[in-house]
Amino acid sequence: MKPSTYSLKILLLSLLLLLNGCRCPNVYTPMDNPPPLPQYKIPLKVRLALVLGGGGAKGLAHIGVLEEFEQAGIPIDMIIGCSAGSLVGAVYCDYPCAQTVRTILEPMKSSRFLDINIFDAWYGLSQGTAMKKSLEECLEADTFDQLKIPLLIVATDLYSGELVTFGGGPVIPAVRASCAVPVVYVPVQHCGRVFVDGGVIDPVPVRIAKTLNPDLIVAVDLGGLLDKTFPGNVFGVAKRSAEITLMWQSEACLKDADFLIRPEVGNFGTFEDGLNELIYQAGREAAKKVIPQIKQRMDELANNDNTFSMTNQ
Repeated sequence: MKPSTYSLKILLLSLLLLLNGCRCPNVYTPMDNPPPLPQYKIPLKVRLALVLGGGGAKGLAHIGVLEEFEQAGIPIDMIIGCSAGSLVGAVYCDYPCAQTVRTILEPMKSSRFLDINIFDAWYGLSQGTAMKKSLEECLEADTFDQLKIPLLIVATDLYSGELVTFGGGPVIPAVRASCAVPVVYVPVQHCGRVFVDGGVIDPVPVRIAKTLNPDLIVAVDLGGLLDKTFPGNVFGVAKRSAEITLMWQSEACLKDADFLIRPEVGNFGTFEDGLNELIYQAGREAAKKVIPQIKQRMDELANNDNTFSMTNQ
């Protein structure tokens, strides 16, 4: 796959910034001893935890997966999201209806979340203003405890290098932190820390789901397999290298998942527009292949635990 036009623009702009410099940047002040993160509660019994991985515009595939879960009557006790998965997860936990989430997110273009300004781009091409505004339009809930389904979101602490989990306090700063793709977005200051995309460490945070001790972990990976084309220029090499890194990183993250849903979205760009319907349908098709196995496992568990049952039983 050749680099998308949008990806090439971002790389070219980054190169221009390195060559020409820009005005004095904003100053980040991470704390050596930041205050504790907002506390959060998890259900006493987590039967099924759904992990939604990162992938930019490919995150619309998550909506297709969620719709198939609804139609199959599969209850979700907890969602754990990273990057695009945190955004879709937050909207779904606020409005637990896949069609409603689709109505909100599918018509949106990348420009609704990405406002590039090369004259104020010392730490990133976008200051995150468009992202913040779009999230305010998409979400009714202000805090995690107002969400209708429990949600955890991961981000990377740029100062300490640790993976941080949000499950309490305001939702929008946590989503912005989880979605702050390096170079594309400036880091996000929150709770005395400075954050970038959770996918820097864990693009599909199954390890966080594992700490909840759920009966089942279902992970949705949007990384996809490498295509069979070879890069033809420096930007292609950079893109291909990043894809290889993400592919192997995702494989390591997924090993503890009970079920893996992998929509065929590898050929779609992270910020590519015009393919929203195809991406959504890819999520549906991938979920359909795995749902019979999930339901079978749930039936087995239900025989041993009366609290584990599907909504249509």
